[in-house]
Amino acid sequence: MRADVQWKLRRESELELAEHVELAEFFRKTYGPTGAFNAKPFE
Repeated sequence: MRADVQWKLRRESELELAEHVELAEFFRKTYGPTGAFNAKPFE
């Protein structure tokens, strides 16, 4: 069962560490490895 999506508008500085980790995982799964640490530019 999928969790319901809840949208909130917040500044990055307001996020907790766990929220940063969750977002990073989401983007990694969505876009694959990108950026300087993976030597592949975002397209």
